[in-house]
Amino acid sequence: MRKILILILLVFFCLGAGCAAARKVEPTPAPAPSVIPETSKVGFSPVDLNKAPDVIKNIASAISDREAATWAQVNGVNYILVSVGKNATNKVEISDVIQKVPAQDFIWIEVAGKYTSLKEGEKSSPVTVISLNLQNKTINGVGFELTKTAATGTTQTTPTPAPTTPAPVTPAPKITPAPTTENKTTPAPAKKEQTPSNGTERKTQQ
Repeated sequence: MRKILILILLVFFCLGAGCAAARKVEPTPAPAPSVIPETSKVGFSPVDLNKAPDVIKNIASAISDREAATWAQVNGVNYILVSVGKNATNKVEISDVIQKVPAQDFIWIEVAGKYTSLKEGEKSSPVTVISLNLQNKTINGVGFELTKTAATGTTQTTPTPAPTTPAPVTPAPKITPAPTTENKTTPAPAKKEQTPSNGTERKTQQ
């Protein structure tokens, strides 16, 4: 009797194992990656070119003769380089660095700065270099927004275009002719014909 029970249990066990093997296991779908735009400020530090890596020195030398802006990564450190060109009377001051993540695993950096005039006697390198506090992060793109300030004491004015409508014409005053004086001639009084009076005798021809 005990053997029969054992056989029955073995049969049920084999049937259950076969059904489980025949059943298809559907894989669990992986969750879709969520793209969340992220914006944050990035810290940065000024870099002395004399102490910068040789690659950064070479890049700075290559762009020092013109206005240019670029970035580079050396030994896991990200650098921003902005040049105002030779013989420039101003320099660039970096004010903000913003990190944006428009897509998954994509880092976009926006660099904001402004041109400032050099003080009298001040000497400055034409290339401004900063290092970003993004260790071992690969930057996928960089944008620059550099503003120029107007010179002190001068105002930029936009010329006003001449009006297209003609100026009103003032009508000429009407000329009134002077009154003409007609020379009215008064006729002379008629001469009265002298008739001989009754007391005067006419001489008759004899």
